[in-house]
Amino acid sequence: MTEQTDEWTPAFRGQRPPFRPGHTLSTTHAAYSPRKVDPLAAELVDQALADPEIPYLRAPSYRPALWAWGRAEARVQLLADHLAAHEQDGCKGCDKCVRWDEQLRKWESAAAGHRGRLGLDPASRARLGKDIASAQVDIARLLAGLDNEGPDHG
Repeated sequence: MTEQTDEWTPAFRGQRPPFRPGHTLSTTHAAYSPRKVDPLAAELVDQALADPEIPYLRAPSYRPALWAWGRAEARVQLLADHLAAHEQDGCKGCDKCVRWDEQLRKWESAAAGHRGRLGLDPASRARLGKDIASAQVDIARLLAGLDNEGPDHG
């Protein structure tokens, strides 16, 4: 029985070894890499869950929406950082920058939509608070009406 070795031998001079599992050599901005996006998204979600001003986010029904928001925000951050570094290296509007900028705008829009639905910006949080207060008033009126129709009022 022959023993298998993990040694690699180049087929020609100058050939580089094959990529190993888990490599990052082909990663550019990492906005589509779960290895980069997910930890950053988890950090953002944890920060939102820890915010005492938005306790409703801790309800299990919010988890999918929070995760979608966190991933969109993480992608925005990764793309923005990569684009800034690329421009700092002297790029002035190359094709790559234009594509990354388009992706950045797409993810910024998605993140803003998620923030709005979750009440994570001042305007949407005020709107959500108003809706909750209105619903509580409606429930109170309904309960008051039920009390008025009890056995003593019929």
